[in-house]
This record gives sequence, C-alpha cells and structure tokens, in this order.
Amino acid sequence: MNSIDPKNEYVPLSVKISLRRDTLRLLGEMASDMGISINEVLSFLAEDSVIDLELDEEIKEIKIPNKCSLDDLKVAIMKRKLN
Repeated sequence: MNSIDPKNEYVPLSVKISLRRDTLRLLGEMASDMGISINEVLSFLAEDSVIDLELDEEIKEIKIPNKCSLDDLKVAIMKRKLN
C-alpha cells in the first residue's frame, strides 16, 4: 500500500498470531494466487481493514473520563445534538 504521506512509511512489525488450519490454508492459497508471501497478504489485509479509520482532528481533542454519572452522559449527548 502506497501512501502520499511520508510519515506513513512501512515499519517492520513481528507478531505471533493463531489461526485455524482452514484459515491458514486459505491465506496460503491467496498468497500463492497473488504470487506473494502470507506475510504480505496479512499486511495488505491489515492495511485495508483500517484504511478509512484515519483520526479526524476533531476526535483528537475529545477527552474521555474514567467514569461519569448518567446525568453527565445525558448532558454530553444533548450538547452534541445541539452542535
């Protein structure tokens, strides 16, 4: 996956995952069909699954308290509806 944003360069990440045999077989077939490694298939799947989840600048400013009362929650929801 190519990105025009230079801060999105590839970062090597080693992970250990557990898969069902059928899932691993399907990933292996997918990799073989595409002429790439299972590692690359998993990388593409991971990137595709989060591609639309870029953080909006507005979201970064939201603070989430450890706890709040039901009334606090209602007030927050009402404020959000008014904006």
